[in-house]
Amino acid sequence: MFGFSLPKLLVLIALIAVVWYGFKAYGRVNRKRQAQTKQAARNKASEIAAQDMIQCPKCRAYTASLESHSCEA
Repeated sequence: MFGFSLPKLLVLIALIAVVWYGFKAYGRVNRKRQAQTKQAARNKASEIAAQDMIQCPKCRAYTASLESHSCEA
């Protein structure tokens, strides 16, 4: 019923190998892309600069900028 000849089996094995190595290559590229994304997120998180706090002379509260601060006292 099914005629399994040598050329058909060789083509089937070749197709399976192409699909197998294609998935491996896709997984490798995907892992590399995820690693780059994680590294970029780590670098961006480390670039956040700290601001010096300034003490208000009236209310003695600490703020990042006295221009944006309004004393209620």
